[in-house]
Amino acid sequence: MASLEEIRQARLAKLQKLKEHGVNPYPAKVPRDFSISELKKNFEAKSAQGSPVSVAGRVMALRGQGAILFVVLFDGTARIQAIIKKDVLSQEKFSLFVDTVDVSDFVSVTGKAILSERGEQSVLASSWLMATKSLLPLPEKWHGLQDYEAKFRHRYLDILFNPDVRDILEKKALFWNAVREFHTKHGFLEVETPVLEITTGGADAAPFETHHNALDLDVYLRISAGELWQKRLMVAGIPKTFEIGRIFRNEGMSPEHLQDYSQCEAYWAYANYEDMYKFLKECYCYVAEKTFGTLKFNINGFDIDLGGEWPIIDYTEVIQKETGMDIGKASNMDIEKKLDELGVEYEANNRGRIIDSLWKYCRKKIVGPAILVNEPKITSPLSKSSPKNPLITERFHFVIAGSEVGQGYSELNDPIDQRERFVEQEKLREAGDSEAQMADYDFVESLEHGMPPTAGHGFSERLFSFLINRPIRETQIFPLMKPQEERKKENYTVIAVVNSGAGLEPWQIMNTVAHLAAAFGARTKKKLFKFDGIKTKDNKNIKLNIQHAIMLKKAGSSEEIWKLSDTAQERGLEIAHFTREMIETTNDNKVAEQTKSKNYKDIDFLGLLIFGPKSEVDELTKDLELL
Repeated sequence: MASLEEIRQARLAKLQKLKEHGVNPYPAKVPRDFSISELKKNFEAKSAQGSPVSVAGRVMALRGQGAILFVVLFDGTARIQAIIKKDVLSQEKFSLFVDTVDVSDFVSVTGKAILSERGEQSVLASSWLMATKSLLPLPEKWHGLQDYEAKFRHRYLDILFNPDVRDILEKKALFWNAVREFHTKHGFLEVETPVLEITTGGADAAPFETHHNALDLDVYLRISAGELWQKRLMVAGIPKTFEIGRIFRNEGMSPEHLQDYSQCEAYWAYANYEDMYKFLKECYCYVAEKTFGTLKFNINGFDIDLGGEWPIIDYTEVIQKETGMDIGKASNMDIEKKLDELGVEYEANNRGRIIDSLWKYCRKKIVGPAILVNEPKITSPLSKSSPKNPLITERFHFVIAGSEVGQGYSELNDPIDQRERFVEQEKLREAGDSEAQMADYDFVESLEHGMPPTAGHGFSERLFSFLINRPIRETQIFPLMKPQEERKKENYTVIAVVNSGAGLEPWQIMNTVAHLAAAFGARTKKKLFKFDGIKTKDNKNIKLNIQHAIMLKKAGSSEEIWKLSDTAQERGLEIAHFTREMIETTNDNKVAEQTKSKNYKDIDFLGLLIFGPKSEVDELTKDLELL
């Protein structure tokens, strides 16, 4: 079997032959009277007329020998057979076709619309032209390909060969068109707001950062579809606005989350969150019917009926029912203990985050569709407080199949309250919470000019991925991929170095390595995974182990380790330390106090972990023996 490069070289020779015959292999236009689907729809009439027709498309199959060839053409609308006969074409044109045309080329054929001997709609070619000469073949066996990465990297082939993927692409267009129709017909004005922002707003998320050369200004890609800008339009006297656009969040990937995706947000003056969830419920039903022709779906194993009841459920009551925790009374320590019992990951010492982590655990059991209300103020920095209870907000979430697929607020329009909440968010950012909201005091100033009572909503393409019951990455046409060259370069390794001269007992060695690995994982986070999780056949999620095995080596002394540490840091490698103080006490304050009383070279280093490109880490530790 010929290699891909041999095939390419053979096709380059055919390309040269076309040129030698005066044929442009890449013309700007070729004869084409109709799309193939149009011709097939009116085939009987065109056949009866007997006049020539011209169609063009990609060669998907080519068979025959001698004086006749049968060619299957596909133009994106339908397929049709073209018949190439020596006694109809001239000898020269027939021979040129045989000698230069391959499967995957694009050709134009002109001739009579006829039925073949087998009764198949066909075009008997009286002439042909090369529309595009391909240099690479189409794959012989694309169907059944299990390598997800290959399918995404060659998405154009996936769409060409897989009708299900093409259906996703077409239905997604219907989905967003229906969203746009619904808002427009209810009097909402479509707007466009900035994608580059000096401060991000409208969500709790880590942003992407970039630099604006012309203004010499560091800016962020937006994390919401213009929430604070659309509210400024409420101040400006425009009563209903919406935007459908891309947003960007520099966070992890999962079957429900990506870093760049489309979102719709809308704002409605003189309405509250109850008006908005009634409106949005109607919107979801309209969009589902327009896109899929039904209101009944199976999503992640749950049977969902959007046309049925949407019960109102209470945030605090759901958590108390599922976990026994009253979040209004429980201390941070109580909540963290419960999260530990449930095996839920969380960010310690951040009350808003740990409450949200508890809720995310509880929501997994909610079939929906349901409307969640009464979320605490601490997790809703942009939402108006309830007049019944200042500690909860007028905010709702739509919950379907155990996940949130839309939300909305009675928007906060008290500038004093908003300023205070921004101050609290700034404190969280200063304490290390990169997802806490940035303070936008220009926005506060706009509120001081007066914003009418306003409700807002937001939902993303996650809703579409849920309705079509596919992981969100599969519903994007071209999901972001690492370049193959970069992937080949990125061969990383992890080595933990233990101080063999410290007289450590086996349990202390294990303790040292465990703490180094934990610190490494906490700092490096998602860089450790190709994928955060994988799905079983029955749609259960398994969290993956890290892709880098930890090799264990030994150094003879603490001095060797701190010298190794200095060199690793100079080279920009990720490191983690473990010292004698860390094994003698679990009190972080005591460790800090004892460490502060010593010089760096007086610290008794028990272990060091190094992570980075394999060539660099191996070279740095080449003289160390395996433990």
